[in-house]
Amino acid sequence: MSTNPLTRNVTGVYRTASVEHVQAGQDWYADAYRIAGSIAERHGVSTDTAAGIIAALSPLNSWGANVTLADRFIAAGGLNEGYLGVGLTKAQKILDGAAPLTVLKSDKVSNFYRCIATAGITDAVCVDRHAYSIAHASRTVQVPSLTPSRYAAIAETYRRAARILSRQGVKVSPAQVQAVTWVSWRSRYWSAGAFDLKVS
Repeated sequence: MSTNPLTRNVTGVYRTASVEHVQAGQDWYADAYRIAGSIAERHGVSTDTAAGIIAALSPLNSWGANVTLADRFIAAGGLNEGYLGVGLTKAQKILDGAAPLTVLKSDKVSNFYRCIATAGITDAVCVDRHAYSIAHASRTVQVPSLTPSRYAAIAETYRRAARILSRQGVKVSPAQVQAVTWVSWRSRYWSAGAFDLKVS
C-alpha cells in the first residue's frame, strides 16, 4: 500500500535533516520540560503547572518571551496586563490549581502543553502553520483555519511518519518528528535566527 503523500513529505524532511537538526529537534521538548521544571522549582509549583502556564501564554509569543512571561507570571502570583487577556485568565486558573487540560481547549495549545509535560515522548502533535506547510511540502501554501478535523488529519500525518521512521530503525515520537522537521524547515527556508525559539 502506498504511503500518504503528506506523510511522505514529512518523512522526506526528516530524512534530509542534518545530524545537528535531528538532535536539536529530538531535544526540543525535553529542553522545554527542563525549563518548566526549573521555573517550577524556583517558585514552588509543580512542573505540570509550569508547563500548563507556559502553554497558556504561548499564542502569538516567541519561545523566549513565552518562558520569560511564564516565569514572571508565576513569580507574581498572576498578572492582569502585559499579554492577551484570555491567556492570562487561563494561566491564572492553572496557577490556582486547575488541571491544565481542563483549561487549555484549543488543539494547538493543549497539544503544546502535552508535548512539554511529557518531554516530547508522546503521540500528541503541536500543529502550527509550519507543521502544516511541511506536510504540504510548501512554505507558501495557504494555511486554512485548522478546524478540529483538519488539525486531527495533520497530527495523524506526523504519527504515521513516526511509525514509518520507527519501523526503519529510527526511535522517534510524533512530537519529536514535528520538532525535527520544524528545525530543519526553518534552516532550509529562513535566515539564521528568523524563527529562533518560536512555537507558532
